[in-house]
Amino acid sequence: MKIFFLASHLKERDGASRAILNFARGIRELSNYEPVIITLNSSMANNKINGVEVINLKKELGSFSSFSILLGYSFPLNKFKKYLNEDGVYIVSTDDLIPLSRFKEDLIYWSQGVLISVFFWEPFYKKNKLISTFASPFLWRNIVKFSNYIKKYKLVLANSRTSAVYISLFYNRSPKGVVYPPLDVSFFKSSKSKERFMLVILKRGYPSHVELLTKIAEKVKMKVIGYKIPNAEYLEKVSDEELRDLYSSALATLYPIDFEYYGYIPVESMASGTPVIAFKYSGGPSETIIDGQTGWLASDEEEFYKLTMRIYNESYSEEIISNCRKRAEFFSIRNQTKLLLSYII
Repeated sequence: MKIFFLASHLKERDGASRAILNFARGIRELSNYEPVIITLNSSMANNKINGVEVINLKKELGSFSSFSILLGYSFPLNKFKKYLNEDGVYIVSTDDLIPLSRFKEDLIYWSQGVLISVFFWEPFYKKNKLISTFASPFLWRNIVKFSNYIKKYKLVLANSRTSAVYISLFYNRSPKGVVYPPLDVSFFKSSKSKERFMLVILKRGYPSHVELLTKIAEKVKMKVIGYKIPNAEYLEKVSDEELRDLYSSALATLYPIDFEYYGYIPVESMASGTPVIAFKYSGGPSETIIDGQTGWLASDEEEFYKLTMRIYNESYSEEIISNCRKRAEFFSIRNQTKLLLSYII
């Protein structure tokens, strides 16, 4: 039997894409089922990725199509129709494909976040005022239409407890369970030998708490990926192997993100034996990090600063390093794929 993952895109270094690819890999390794990825567009290999069949429909979602989906129309997704008739399990794995339930009703929805919630996120609104202002009067239609589409799904799962709450709130349906995005833990190497620097990875285009990081960089050695911070070493281009070494050698990873549905970065850091300092109410990171055991969760910027100074000056026990690695194992390809299969088969 085949298990189909339906996605709007596959991209290099994209968290949503990586989760789909890792699930497909896990299914190949742990079961007799055949994973297939069907995507509207892929910037990666067209036919196969790591032995997994990829059907690239080669359709870019332009502004008109994206806005039409936002309004709840399904016609931009018509290219999927011919691929929905084969026997197998079909998993919709990106939010913008929710209208596919108009074409097939026994679908499974694994949510990686609620599409329209981005319009309520201040950094996005500030950067895209025209789009947000134009779209805001139509958001009610999205909620109504998507809620009706969601009712048709056979099963709904979420990629975090945070996502589950948002699905219940916006789409009026509680997920059956939570299956976290899987991580290839074997790629990362845990090390007890730590250098005295803090690693920071920021989202390009949406840097957060820059003033806080600038203040911290005045007191501690800091290496930053994704944004230039005064007094910190800026790393513009980093390979996967270089990032792995940075995680492993850093004293701690600073992750001052206000909100994220899941977030691979804290889990990658823990897989490298490196604890994470993040905010207590940041969504996914506050789920994956165990406060005081695999990192520290701050209530506000002042506490974040104090925690960073304390860890930088006093360090932590080797038990923290082993705790981090053990925690990351929970999110491994093996564990999360087995959990996914327990729900869908």
